[in-house]
Amino acid sequence: MPVPRRSLLADLRHGFGEVRARDWFWTSLIGHGVWNGAAAVLMTLGPAVALSRLGGEAIWVLLLQAGAVGMLVGSLLAGRVRLRRPVLLANLGLAGYAAPLLLLAVAAPAPVVIVAYGIALTALGYLNPVWETVVQHQFPPEVLARVTSYDWLVSLGAMPLGYALAPLAADAFGAPVPLAIAGLLVLAACAGTALVPGVRRLTWPTTTAPRPAEPAAAER
Repeated sequence: MPVPRRSLLADLRHGFGEVRARDWFWTSLIGHGVWNGAAAVLMTLGPAVALSRLGGEAIWVLLLQAGAVGMLVGSLLAGRVRLRRPVLLANLGLAGYAAPLLLLAVAAPAPVVIVAYGIALTALGYLNPVWETVVQHQFPPEVLARVTSYDWLVSLGAMPLGYALAPLAADAFGAPVPLAIAGLLVLAACAGTALVPGVRRLTWPTTTAPRPAEPAAAER
């Protein structure tokens, strides 16, 4: 169907209305944003911890390789495993990113940190294609570009903050403090989406076309 021409501001308002009307979407975006901010903290401080407390450069390289393998495994699982509540379980999987952050904070044995990071990135590899599939089915096609722009803005907006604040916090308090705080935040933000009714109710989409969202007040 033809999409009416609107001003940029009207498009932004329309997209925001679609986002606000779906509690499963905007609460997940908050969790994803916190996850990306925490990932920036790990990428900033992780190498220093690996060099000084875990055994050197080789440990960091192994950790990154475990993450790459995990991403691949998670992506393959996403195409073969259809869990009944995909967004709920994918967000809970993202909460597992707290494990490598907290383990780095306490300088746990290198093999433990590497395995934890590989598992955490497996969850990310699963979430990415599952999230895109669900979003494309739950939003009308004519608003996908608008809501996706909010998705990218919120999901990635915290990364520069993590990159900027992590070294400042490490200088002031030591690397374990920002790593531990980032771990606790990602655990609370991602696992906390399980409290949202829309996240718990959302199941795999049907093949029918998505319908416009009901007013926000109708969601309980």
